[in-house]
Amino acid sequence: MNLGDDQLLDLKDELAAAFRPMENLFKVMGSASVGEGGETARLCSEIGLELARSFRIKLDAALERLTAETRRS
Repeated sequence: MNLGDDQLLDLKDELAAAFRPMENLFKVMGSASVGEGGETARLCSEIGLELARSFRIKLDAALERLTAETRRS
């Protein structure tokens, strides 16, 4: 796979954009009021946001490896 830096950045942007609605859902869940059953939503929000953060870190690492491999080719 021979991708240029611009193509890798575009790929990263596309993946992040595809994931963003789910991440935003977790943010909205985090703003639910406790009186309306929001405690469960807030806990799920924390879990979701942590998973989103982990996803972004792993995505960055994978694309960095891909970039390094592409440059060696």
